[in-house]
Amino acid sequence: MSLTIQWRLRPGSDTVLIVEDGTHVLVAIPVDAAILSKALTDPGDLSKWEGGKLIEAVDRDPNAWGTLVIERAEGGQILNMDPEPFWNGIYDWFRSRGVDYDTYAS
Repeated sequence: MSLTIQWRLRPGSDTVLIVEDGTHVLVAIPVDAAILSKALTDPGDLSKWEGGKLIEAVDRDPNAWGTLVIERAEGGQILNMDPEPFWNGIYDWFRSRGVDYDTYAS
């Protein structure tokens, strides 16, 4: 079992997903600054992430959660990233508020 963490966008919502084997969403958490910071800096053991939305069968496909912004492996490596929505999201969530994404990291 291979787990990744993804930040996805769809109109009106940002979501952090924990995805198994690239195909099955296990956890979906609505983004706030602290959640997104943790996902971008040191997500830790992805199997320990919990909470968020109850996943229905129809929501198991990661693509159902919108556009992929960034996907990281459990070891922290960036597997996929779309630079434009990434930097726009960093601005919207952090820099427009005078902080950076690592400000919330514990």
